[in-house]
Amino acid sequence: MLKQIKLKRFAALWFCLGWLAFNCADVQAEKIRTVVPQSSLNYLSVYVAESRGFFKQEGLDNEILVVSGPQATAALLSGDVDYGGGGGSAMRAAVGGAPIKGIMFQTEKVTFFLVTDPSITRSADLKGKKVGVGGIGSSQDRLILTYIEQAGLLSTDITRIALGADASRRILAIKTGVIHATMLDPGTVIFAEQQGLKVLAFLGDLFPYPFQTFATTDRKLKENPEQVKRWLRAMVNALMFVRDKPEEAADVALKRLRIGNVTKPALVEGIKRYNRALSSGVPGLPSSEGIRNALEHEVRIPLKMDGELSPDRVLNLKFIQQVRMELESQKTKP
Repeated sequence: MLKQIKLKRFAALWFCLGWLAFNCADVQAEKIRTVVPQSSLNYLSVYVAESRGFFKQEGLDNEILVVSGPQATAALLSGDVDYGGGGGSAMRAAVGGAPIKGIMFQTEKVTFFLVTDPSITRSADLKGKKVGVGGIGSSQDRLILTYIEQAGLLSTDITRIALGADASRRILAIKTGVIHATMLDPGTVIFAEQQGLKVLAFLGDLFPYPFQTFATTDRKLKENPEQVKRWLRAMVNALMFVRDKPEEAADVALKRLRIGNVTKPALVEGIKRYNRALSSGVPGLPSSEGIRNALEHEVRIPLKMDGELSPDRVLNLKFIQQVRMELESQKTKP
């Protein structure tokens, strides 16, 4: 009987020690904020990193905020947030002298799909048609022109109409005949197909164009490089989780994203489409060609810059390179 009492006390002691260790770990976790421009499939990785414990594994207690690109850059510079998506705005701000740098690209390709009226079954059918874009001169506008040219058509063979960022408005515009085609992200493609529209092409296949840059401040990079690496490691592990386990990633999406009424099978399909833009290895660091294209389309052309743009002026990819090498070495270990 005495032996049983001692065993119970011993077990209780270990339970208490474990509970204290768990809670102390929580207390010691660094509180950070990550801002994303949309609560969509394009940024599911951040929600996965939080929900599946990747941030926690790195000793980070993360809070997600949803703020558009320019406002996210302002929040970074003010110190209200630590890491931010919408990195195109951040890189353009860096050119203007803002102490901020892009630190990773989520994808190696753009995630847009060209969605059309069901009567359009091939690229040649776009001749004489109206195509909706976010804005004339925007990255979407340049992508559709590239697609048209690669399809053997002239830019004058289509009429581009600026319809803003609202995807539901563009879907309605196709259904009512205002336009005949537009570009949508993987999440809104789900709804377009439910409305009877057709996916004509994946624009990520046009050329290497890394997308969805995350940024942080020069101060963070200088004063807390280890936190930057831990944040990057959590994000890269989350991206690989989204790529390799779409079914489980869909469970997170159903609980955390603002995606409306959508079934899990449809969501899994949307995630698989998003994954077409991810690299097959350790994501986060695109090719040199991809970086040049991103700087061209996200910075030089929008700002109408002359001459070359050094990547170091807007990017600091040293830490994502280190994280990638560490994770690749772990994969090769027996």
